[in-house]
This record gives sequence, C-alpha cells and structure tokens, in this order.
Amino acid sequence: MTALSSEAHNGVINSYTNGSTQHNSNLSDNQSTEASGARAFANNAFSHLTLYTGNTMRTGTTGQLNTSLKKSNQELVSAVQDTLLYSVDTARVKGSSITITDETSLGPLAADRSLYEVTVKMFYLSATEGTPLSVEQLTVAFAELETAMGIPDIKIDHFILSLPHQSFDENGLDESEVEAFTTEIKTSVLPVWKKLSELRQSGRIGRLGVAEFSKQQLEILKTLATAEGANAVAPEVNQVNLQDCCVLPRDLINYAKEQGIELLTHGDAVEILPKNTFTALLQPYLPGAAASLTPNFVLKYSAFITSRGLVAKKGYIVDASSA
Repeated sequence: MTALSSEAHNGVINSYTNGSTQHNSNLSDNQSTEASGARAFANNAFSHLTLYTGNTMRTGTTGQLNTSLKKSNQELVSAVQDTLLYSVDTARVKGSSITITDETSLGPLAADRSLYEVTVKMFYLSATEGTPLSVEQLTVAFAELETAMGIPDIKIDHFILSLPHQSFDENGLDESEVEAFTTEIKTSVLPVWKKLSELRQSGRIGRLGVAEFSKQQLEILKTLATAEGANAVAPEVNQVNLQDCCVLPRDLINYAKEQGIELLTHGDAVEILPKNTFTALLQPYLPGAAASLTPNFVLKYSAFITSRGLVAKKGYIVDASSA
C-alpha cells in the first residue's frame, strides 16, 4: 500500500482535530509533577517514547472511519492523533523518556477475564535488514500490554506476529526468493519466534500465528522452527489481507487444512506506521523529538466478549526510540 504524502498526513491530522470528544485525565499528583505541561518539554530531544491510545470503541475513533479507511492505517493514525491532542499535556517524563497515555479508557476489563477473547498483533517496524528482530522489544511489548489491559501475566488467546514489509504474494516464491526468505527466517525471525514459542508452551499464548505468509513461507517457518534443537512451535494461525486478492490460493487452503492452521482475513496496512507519518503526527506537539524518533513496533490489541459477539476494548501501543 502506498504511504500517505505529508499533505495527506496533515489532512488526516486536521480532519480529526475538531471532531473528537475531549478526554479528562486522572493522573496522580506524582505524575502531574513529572509533567508540568507539554510546552515545558515540547522541545526536549527524547530518546524513547511510549504512547497508549484510548479504547477506540469508546473514543469514537473506530466509528468515524468508513469501510475503505478501516482497510488502511487510518484508525491507528487518528487514534494516535487524538491521544497526542488530549493527553500530551499530562505526559509522564522520566529522564529522556516520555510516556503519553489516554488514561480515560485504559484499565481492567469490566468482567471476568474468562468471558473475553484477547487478540494481539505485533507489528515490528524498524528492524534493520539482516539483523534479528528484537527479543527485548517483545518483552517490552508484553509489559506495556499488561499496563494497558490492567492484567498482570496476561494470557493472550491469539498472538499474531507481523514482519516488517511483509505482504501476501499469491503467486508464490521462485527459487531465489525461497532462499532469501529462508535466510531471513533463520537470521531475523527465529530468535523472536523461539521466545513466542516458549510463551505458547507455558500457556501465556493460546494460538500463535503470523501474517501474510504463503504456503511456501509457512512450510519454511515450520521446518526451521521444529528442526532439532530449535524447540519452537509451528504456526497455528495465518492472517491474510485480501484487499488485493479476491480468493485465497488453493494450495494455501489445502495446506492449512492439513496442518490445522487457522486462516483469518484482516484489513491492516503493510506499512501501518511509516516514519514520515509518525514524524508528521509528533511535530505539532513534540517538535524537539519528532524527527529523531523512529517507531520500533505497534501493538494492536482487542478484547472480544464471546457470549455477545462484541468488541469491548480495542487500542494501540506505539513504542519509538532514537538511533
């Protein structure tokens, strides 16, 4: 999917400035002391940022979007914009780190955890080609999710790993592409996949999956993950975006049936939060750090009430740092 231009970013930002309901912050006195207003630290060159959006099912972000917008990154962009607009003044600053939180709609689930199905998708964004995805960032993501959900040692029913720049190719891979993808899995993905497999085996994750994998790619990951000494699990879920493809390839459908892999569709953009989009969002509020901060990952989470067929909670966590 083509990234938005700067003008388009500004249009997205401006379109939501006047249409959102203002949020009230309930920070502790200590938190208020840490952040004495956005203008006091607007020009700080922060080295790390964590942003928790509000519950988009309550803030109205999800409802504002039409069907075509839901198939892009606009829900995330508008949710981040709302959080910056209404919560940056009460951000928590500690050294060179800043945490911006929409406190109004975060917190524990309204009912017993067993009544919900919790789904999490982690988008790795800034991995350098040829270097492993960060296991430390995965650990940070789980800690930040527990903060957002208000549940320590949270169990996730479905966890989906989204690789940087990964898009679905219904035509399959040629010999050179198979070799390149095998190398990528070995060098970049397997360390994180092993950690996720440990969480799966310990019960912290119910079903573990990936996004935008073809049959060949699923086979490669399974072979490497279950090889002797790897001690990892095979993928159990595969999310595919059908926006550019009307029908799933028959070989993928048959392989999924044979291997017990759940095939799901989604509408997430391949590049869910490009660097230039993130910079444009931050610039009006944190001009001192906007250009230097690069998103490390985006965590998308939702809690679904299984008995009622309703999404009760949905939000995003953005983690960014400077080089």
